[in-house]
Amino acid sequence: MQKQKNIFLLSILSSSILMSMHSAHALQVMTDSDLRAVNAQDGVHAEVSYDALHIDQIYWEDKAGNSTGTGQQDLRATLNDVNITRGTLPTSQNLGVITELKTTSSGSKVGVDLNAKVTLGTIEVANTKFCKASGCVATDKTLGKLTLQSNDQNIIHLTTTDGLFSTTAQGTLELGFKNLNIGLTQKQDASTLNTLLMQNFNFNFKGLGQIYVDNKKGLILETGSSGYADFSRVDSDGDGNVDRPGLNLEFMLKDNAGVEKGLIRAGANGRMLNGSLQFRGVDDTEAAIVLGFANRRGTDVSGNPNIVATTNSIAGKTGMAFRLTGDFTNDQDNLGDNATTLELGGAGSYAYGLRFANITPLVTRKGIGAAVTNNTTTDAALNPDRAGLDTGNVYFNLVDARQIALPVSSRLTSEYLGNSANPLSTSADFIQTIAKTDQNQINPYSFVTSVRNMNFAALSRRGQFIATPDVTDASKLPSSTATKWGLGLPIYNLNANFALYGKTSGGAAAGDYLVTKNASTGAITVTPISGSERLGFSLAMSTEGVSSDGLQSTSIILIDGGDNTNYSGGASKPTDYYIGLRNIDMLLNGYGSIGFENSQFNVSLPKLLMVMSAQLAAGYLPGAKYKTCATNNVCYAPSNNFTLPNDILAGLKIRLGGSMNLALIPRIALANQSGLVDGVNRLNIVGIFKLDPEQHSSIQVMDPVDKSALGLDNMVGTLAFDNNLIVNKDSVGFNFGFNFNPEKSLSDVFRVKDVNFYPAKDGVVGDARRLGEMAITGGRLNSNMTIKPRDGNFVF
Repeated sequence: MQKQKNIFLLSILSSSILMSMHSAHALQVMTDSDLRAVNAQDGVHAEVSYDALHIDQIYWEDKAGNSTGTGQQDLRATLNDVNITRGTLPTSQNLGVITELKTTSSGSKVGVDLNAKVTLGTIEVANTKFCKASGCVATDKTLGKLTLQSNDQNIIHLTTTDGLFSTTAQGTLELGFKNLNIGLTQKQDASTLNTLLMQNFNFNFKGLGQIYVDNKKGLILETGSSGYADFSRVDSDGDGNVDRPGLNLEFMLKDNAGVEKGLIRAGANGRMLNGSLQFRGVDDTEAAIVLGFANRRGTDVSGNPNIVATTNSIAGKTGMAFRLTGDFTNDQDNLGDNATTLELGGAGSYAYGLRFANITPLVTRKGIGAAVTNNTTTDAALNPDRAGLDTGNVYFNLVDARQIALPVSSRLTSEYLGNSANPLSTSADFIQTIAKTDQNQINPYSFVTSVRNMNFAALSRRGQFIATPDVTDASKLPSSTATKWGLGLPIYNLNANFALYGKTSGGAAAGDYLVTKNASTGAITVTPISGSERLGFSLAMSTEGVSSDGLQSTSIILIDGGDNTNYSGGASKPTDYYIGLRNIDMLLNGYGSIGFENSQFNVSLPKLLMVMSAQLAAGYLPGAKYKTCATNNVCYAPSNNFTLPNDILAGLKIRLGGSMNLALIPRIALANQSGLVDGVNRLNIVGIFKLDPEQHSSIQVMDPVDKSALGLDNMVGTLAFDNNLIVNKDSVGFNFGFNFNPEKSLSDVFRVKDVNFYPAKDGVVGDARRLGEMAITGGRLNSNMTIKPRDGNFVF
């Protein structure tokens, strides 16, 4: 039996003064009566309301290694000229915070019940910069204008049963942030603004577990074995229907006239178990391992970065880190719509998408060897493990560096293009450039997010087409019948660095271009752009193909879960066929800029490297039961099936290096659902890729049995692309268009300088046998593919 105890707070104003003694400076004069309304009859009820609020600057300060000398320096991420106003908030609602504070008791233990209801209104940040702590200078460019708008009442509710923190007593935490609109606005020129908008952002979370502080692990929130973490659906339009996922990320582009067009939407919903969320600080020892050591911008005689191990770590001796782990629930939990689901589709109104449910591990059954025979009375037990997410350690740092380090993947450096004389990648490929600054130039201060050892051990056994809630015409609604197909996108051992900073586009000299598509002819062109606000960025990412035990993999596979009656008693269960790319070892490394000019998502990459080794395969998922037992009565695929060559149709190795300029063109804005026809709900990706002769770009296909290979080696030239990803009410389309040598230039002719055959004997690949070369002086190559899942037999 819990009892509430009355407590009394002397002065909300006094507490507000204490809380304001940091870097946020409120300049507007307010009286005590304006700020508070306190009722201590039943705990504390405090209301803080205002019509407007101005803050000069809010900042986060972090230490970083000095790129031009030894020691550390203080850098800041600053939000400048912050204004909070009512915006479109109805007159019936107050702008501000309502706080209720009570105590609870359970036996001899006393806890806290803190409930804060926040109405944000409209928050505008004039500019966001990364600067030295001593102040920003002209070379510190803005990321753009940041806006946050919400008319909903957002909830932060914490209830504990034994003090504020406890490693044993359970408490509940509710974070109800609903229907937030977050925008980043950039100037294309003095009179033209474009905005990247995250519309209807939801983080509607409730968890039951322990909250405590550890002197090494930091702040810990964990569910334990008896708790949970729920993301619950949200009513997006006030009609009483919960129609958006509890975690909703919906990206739009808004032009200067205010017209919004959808890019992409992702979401998650349902219950997670065995969850843990960790926040902590980072010291210099750990930071040095994450990004490496400051290199003084020097180079060796070969022009490679001269990274010398010193005590001057790039990340510095402070920083933040977090880690999130959790297990997904599925059909075996009998939670119905409250089981974990993931969503992906079009953003905005009148759109289609995909929902992925019954999320399980890759391996259907564990412990299945190569000779498990049939048993007519009992079947081998299903894998008891859950699918789940482990973000690994995620680090946040401000840095002053030209280059940083990504952990080297020995899997990729030990793979070869043809034979051992041609490595697929080298350790130098894992050096990441943030910005190409010369030795006498100042590095742009950047915000770096680093991910180490992330695993997403999950695949969906049941997919479903969905529509936004404004689609009501029965002829346009996807079928609600349960399906028997799924999609697997598991990720194993992902490492990544993502750096971000503000910049002004500098034309061809800076590698900043704008991609345009001719509406009539479809021609793709790129032109230099100068003077617009942009985001400078750098991304390096690698994955590992498969774990040694075969339980985890990086793959892209389609799953056929049609009926399989080869079970005791003739029971019908999913077949668990798969087809796709499995065991993907991958490296992506590039830098450049992002802009929203012409209301497109424009990306310029003066240097880009893509490396991949994968297997095209088809067969049964690991541990799945065959539809028909083999002649030796073996009835199950081995649990380590992904480490075996049985299902491989061909090996694939790719190394592509050069420069790329591309644009994501949002789908058209529909006024009503009558315009929602096949092909409209699409994401158009257009651009031009110019291959760098120095990168020795190659595509090779390998025989899985004797290891011989056919290679298209030393590719050069220029290729324009016009690709579409389409989601209709009952199908998915992939439309690819390639234009070779789009400018009809002699220097841009697409050439494969060496068509090589690599014979193999006893698994050892020999020297290349040159078959010739190939040139494509111009022309187009188009390919359209539509996938329409079915659950019954083909009807001809």
